[in-house]
Amino acid sequence: MKATRAPRCPSGRHGSHGFTLVELMVTVAILAILATIGYPSFQELLASQRVRAAEAALYDSLLIARSEALKNRASTTFVTTGLASGWSVQVGGQVVHSQSALAGVSFTPSTPNIAYDATGRLGVGTDPLPITVTVTGSGSTSKLCIEIRDQTGSVKRKKDGACP
Repeated sequence: MKATRAPRCPSGRHGSHGFTLVELMVTVAILAILATIGYPSFQELLASQRVRAAEAALYDSLLIARSEALKNRASTTFVTTGLASGWSVQVGGQVVHSQSALAGVSFTPSTPNIAYDATGRLGVGTDPLPITVTVTGSGSTSKLCIEIRDQTGSVKRKKDGACP
């Protein structure tokens, strides 16, 4: 009986499958460099997305306040002790909409006085004002602006993000 031998590997290496330590270290170094380059851009992206989310929440709440005043033909108030800590929309003392606190976001002014009368116009004592939504990240600041127009109470987003 004749014994058969296993075929030889053409490269001369037997049983070496995988990466060498040098190859792994080069790969890790390249990944570290790419992460370092991309980190500031990622922080700016996160800041701008937080501003957009906060601006959308505030804008929607103001629209809800105005539409509830029209729908119920009753005074509606936008209640807050500070926009950064959340707010609610109330019709006749009953909460119809609320928003919880938004982390890392600041508003100017922080406690606006906003009320709508039964016709959807701004109530007595409410001044038309712009509200600036700001997030300050590492070395960058992102801002958006919401404006409550004149006494009609309509809400407008400013395209360029700058408040007057």
